[in-house]
Amino acid sequence: MSQDIDQIIEDRITALEMTVTHQEQTITALSDVIHEQWSEISKLKNELGRLDETKADIEPEEEATQRPPHY
Repeated sequence: MSQDIDQIIEDRITALEMTVTHQEQTITALSDVIHEQWSEISKLKNELGRLDETKADIEPEEEATQRPPHY
C-alpha cells in the first residue's frame, strides 16, 4: 500500500514538473514576442516622427496645389 501511495505522489510530482517546464517555455516564448513587438513599435514611432517632420516641411501653398493621389 505504501508503495502505491509513493508511486502516486511521484507521478503527481512528475506531472507538476512537466507543467512548470511547459509554462517556463511559454513564458520565454511570450517574452521574446513582446521584445520583438516593442522593437517594431519603436521603429514605427521613429518613422512616424520622420513623416511628421517631412509633412511639416511642406509649404502650405505647395500642399494646396498638389493633386490628391487618387486623381
